[in-house]
Amino acid sequence: MKVFVCVLVVIAMVQLMVEPGQAISCADVDRSLVQCMPYLTGGVPQPAAGCCAGVKQLTGMATTTPDKRAACNCVKDAASRYQNIKDDAATGLPTKCGVPLSFPISRNIDCNSVQ
Repeated sequence: MKVFVCVLVVIAMVQLMVEPGQAISCADVDRSLVQCMPYLTGGVPQPAAGCCAGVKQLTGMATTTPDKRAACNCVKDAASRYQNIKDDAATGLPTKCGVPLSFPISRNIDCNSVQ
């Protein structure tokens, strides 16, 4: 019985080392912000409710420093891919939505500096 319990404990420890947590993917970030594209490209003057809900969702997903840095890199990459995104709209998006985001949405941010 003791051997069985020890084996279970070792298996649980190995699994925790292999899967320490659920990392944020760029697909998650893109899904959160996709409804913001009309605002970010200047198509509409205000972000839609779904956009702000996505910003809030992103804030909830990015709670640790590694998650914040990963999300920052995803946002930075997306901003670079879509050349028609207005920099001032992107930078001001969290404020417009009334959601504090721990990093600015920008093509030029050093995501390694995000805490």
